[in-house]
Amino acid sequence: MGKKRKKTNHNTSKILILAGFLIILAAIFLLKHGDTSAQTTGILPEEQLAQALTSGKPVLAFYHSNNCQSCIDMIAVVNQVYPEFKDDVVLVDVNVYEQQNQALLRNVGLQYIPTQMFYDRSGTQSSVVGVMQPDSLRESLRAISSGQ
Repeated sequence: MGKKRKKTNHNTSKILILAGFLIILAAIFLLKHGDTSAQTTGILPEEQLAQALTSGKPVLAFYHSNNCQSCIDMIAVVNQVYPEFKDDVVLVDVNVYEQQNQALLRNVGLQYIPTQMFYDRSGTQSSVVGVMQPDSLRESLRAISSGQ
């Protein structure tokens, strides 16, 4: 009877280890491929930025990765604040490790992440490097959306 119980415990342990491994793989996939933008357009970020600037719309270009802690913190801030401005400001969400974004990174001369680039209606750009507090991001988005 004791041998059977050990075998059952051993099988249960294998199942738990496998389940834990699958959870870790799922978490890694979500971090690497998760959608952090408040809007999904299907347009490459470089094209999205060009279209917004050409049309005179204010833009938040958000440069980050999905695996640095300060970027993850800033993703949370953007996800918290941006919905308030989604009708007035275009969000261009740029994962710096996606191959399709490399030309844009070269064009803007990005050096550090997370970086938030704010473009007002005239195309004037200002940048903030690092994690912003929600109120600071809100203030910056309010300034570019109101034209101040």
